[in-house]
Amino acid sequence: MKSKFFQIILITLFAFQSCKKETEQENLSKTEVQKPKDTVKSTIVEKPEKELQSSIEVSKIDSLEYLHFEIKNNINKKKLTKITDFNQAKKLLKGIVEFDENPDFGANPAVKKIHFRDGKEYGNTNEYDYYFFIAYYPEEDILLCEGGHTTDISFNLKNGKETEETGNPDYINFSPSGKFRLNGHFGGQECSSYFIQKKIGNDYVKIIQLDEEFEKLTKIWLCIVGESFWADDHTLFLTESSNFGKAKKYFKVKLIEK
Repeated sequence: MKSKFFQIILITLFAFQSCKKETEQENLSKTEVQKPKDTVKSTIVEKPEKELQSSIEVSKIDSLEYLHFEIKNNINKKKLTKITDFNQAKKLLKGIVEFDENPDFGANPAVKKIHFRDGKEYGNTNEYDYYFFIAYYPEEDILLCEGGHTTDISFNLKNGKETEETGNPDYINFSPSGKFRLNGHFGGQECSSYFIQKKIGNDYVKIIQLDEEFEKLTKIWLCIVGESFWADDHTLFLTESSNFGKAKKYFKVKLIEK
């Protein structure tokens, strides 16, 4: 039953939105959370550079609550500088990344060797498995490439970390202070992989494999995050938009530090 509070929100939303009225009272399937408004918790421990402990709570909400907080927070997402012009990126990466500029590769040369800034090196020894240049993000010092089946392949040029910990910068969504961020990458199949990073020193470290923890808690596969925003440094709102014949779902993810 919607309270007077949400009735007021509904009236306000019609001033901002000229869309159809939605109804989010569908029963969840057997593979989903049984009580939409219930909150489920998980505690996980990952140890990247140092011991880190975090936990999350996940609540399924309706579209009205989601839109209320989206409007209330007047979301202004930070956009990273993205260089897609190969010649420009090549100049910036001189001495760091060596490319194979075989004409057959067209406008997206392949990565041949990387001399990471911390002294590590990467070299592609498989002539049949090329990683092709897509973009360079100078603010993050991340090189994004494309592998087979349009897979995201990325390299943090500062420390040699690769895709599972670096992600695709196009997925990055910073919390208000920049202390945390949502990140992810496409693995070549239908779904993407999502994780949360925390800023430690001058680097972002993965602390939660969000899609895995999300599924443990809700029994819902976080296949495609359609939209997302942070209400504060510890509250992330997102939609699961893979559909599979069903309506878009809305969630609130609470990040808890210990």
